[in-house]
Amino acid sequence: MTHHHSLLSSSRNLPKIVDFAQVMMKYHFESSQQHFNSVKHITKLLSLRYNAMFAGHPLPKEDLDLIFIGASLHDIGIIAIPDRLLRKTGPLSEEEKLTYREHVQTGAKIIDQVAEITGLSEHERTILRDICLYHHERHDGSGYPDGLRGDEIPLHARIVSVAEVYSALTAENYSVARSHEEAMNMILEGKCGAFDPDVLTCMEKASADLQTLLECSSNEERSFLLQNTYGSSRRSYWKQKRALDVAVSLLAIILLSPLFLFLSLAIFLDDPKGSPLFCQTRIGRHKKPFTMYKFRTMYVDAEARKKELEALNEKDGPVFKIANDPRVTRLGRILRKTSLDELPQLLNVLKGDMTLVGPRPPLPREVEQYSRYAEMRLSVTPGLTCIWQVQPKRDEISFDQWMDMDIAYIGTRSLWHDIRLLFRTALAVFKLSGS
Repeated sequence: MTHHHSLLSSSRNLPKIVDFAQVMMKYHFESSQQHFNSVKHITKLLSLRYNAMFAGHPLPKEDLDLIFIGASLHDIGIIAIPDRLLRKTGPLSEEEKLTYREHVQTGAKIIDQVAEITGLSEHERTILRDICLYHHERHDGSGYPDGLRGDEIPLHARIVSVAEVYSALTAENYSVARSHEEAMNMILEGKCGAFDPDVLTCMEKASADLQTLLECSSNEERSFLLQNTYGSSRRSYWKQKRALDVAVSLLAIILLSPLFLFLSLAIFLDDPKGSPLFCQTRIGRHKKPFTMYKFRTMYVDAEARKKELEALNEKDGPVFKIANDPRVTRLGRILRKTSLDELPQLLNVLKGDMTLVGPRPPLPREVEQYSRYAEMRLSVTPGLTCIWQVQPKRDEISFDQWMDMDIAYIGTRSLWHDIRLLFRTALAVFKLSGS
């Protein structure tokens, strides 16, 4: 109880340390802020993913916010390095290397001094000092202060160490920026040191999320994606959502199997030149392509005829749609009106490529024209239905408004919200509002 009270009483002083450190670091190293924010976001992603993967020995939940702050201050000792060294290019002398090496110790001293003034608890001070002291070091123990081995370094400092290296490898202000794939290969293959194996496993599993963070254009985007992928209650939500997806899709496939067979036969009789099932490449979470299934509603030469119809496109943005499309078959118009053409996507939901509720999966050519803002809808698994699909006059909604609805869904989604959207979708289907 005393420890908890100590944390509450001193936590209000943490912003003072953050403000002080960031002002000092920015004064000495103008481009530092981008790197510190990057390390903070990567640390947050890896820490939350680590806790999900290694529930038997997780980072304490009450320490997470403090660890993220520590990650944003990991290089506070940089203010002890002379400007001439910060701006020097080319190899450093042994004496200059020693100066760099000592800056982590200086960072720990600064944390101690500010902690005394602000009343930081011993627990808070220890976490921040650990990160300042050990974030540069490797799991093999080479170069650790006081002769410590890598497995003696606290877990939070080991995670920040990996985050710092990934950020440095991909940052333009440190060197020629490497791609996500190249940085991952260098770290996982041990070219940057022997990091904690569990942390590396976690990093490998979080590879797609890391790439998404790297491609974000602002810290606001990164915060949004982290909060809505790993925020409080998200882990239980994802488990409940997946359970609902599997239960509903499996039950629906079993119950509707006679209808599947009937519609397949009807499509073949209406236009025997092609398969009743239409398979198309769509873009899923983190831009991962997958094969989406639909009942075929167009003639087999639909794609070849699209170019001659592009001038008639009635949608703005990268989406193509026209009323009374001549490529749609007679039965296809009925299937679209009743939304029965979407039924095979229950197989995608069962496989995990899609979910019942989520932004609709776009075509690859559409994603190529997306803005950074629109790409945020690709941070979650695509779905059968979402907010746009249940609007009464959805074809009159602009592309930008559609994107706003999808991103609003990502920011507010919950299991009950999903269930309400499923009921609203069922009502829309009964009203024959499909197109």
